[in-house]
Amino acid sequence: MRKLVFLVIAAGASLAGTAHAMKPGLWEVTSQMSGGGMPAMPAMSDAERKQMEAMGVKMPGAAGGAMSVVTKHCVTKEQAANRQPPQSDEDRRQRCEQKDVKTSGNTTTWKIECSGEQKMTGTGSITYQGEESYKGESTFNMQDAKRGPSTMKQTYSGKWLATACK
Repeated sequence: MRKLVFLVIAAGASLAGTAHAMKPGLWEVTSQMSGGGMPAMPAMSDAERKQMEAMGVKMPGAAGGAMSVVTKHCVTKEQAANRQPPQSDEDRRQRCEQKDVKTSGNTTTWKIECSGEQKMTGTGSITYQGEESYKGESTFNMQDAKRGPSTMKQTYSGKWLATACK
């Protein structure tokens, strides 16, 4: 489940720099995921829950409940200039490819297909609010051998924090 969550975050965020210039530096990305494909999380102690929350993860209480994740990542000058955010090892393993990318004004839309271990397809959009913030949403359709088909929805926002990455 953890791999799937980070894959969905990465896939959604991977278009974060494709249409408009992003400022290089430290960015904070907040993602909320929900859907019938999200299993209930296992019971955890208060200490474990606090540890997850300290890492920026707010765990859902029930199957299909929303999960919120806050991550920080560094966008280099080269990535900002090329409009390419960092790609995770998980992205590469899952072989995700964006297709039918279209930009109109400050909004970019796309389709995505992942052909790795976790096969999925989806659509998404991102709207830039200048070079220091964006908001977007994605829908992913997955096929799991054990759970069958499922759909996961994600909303996300990004904001530039600082020039220096620490």
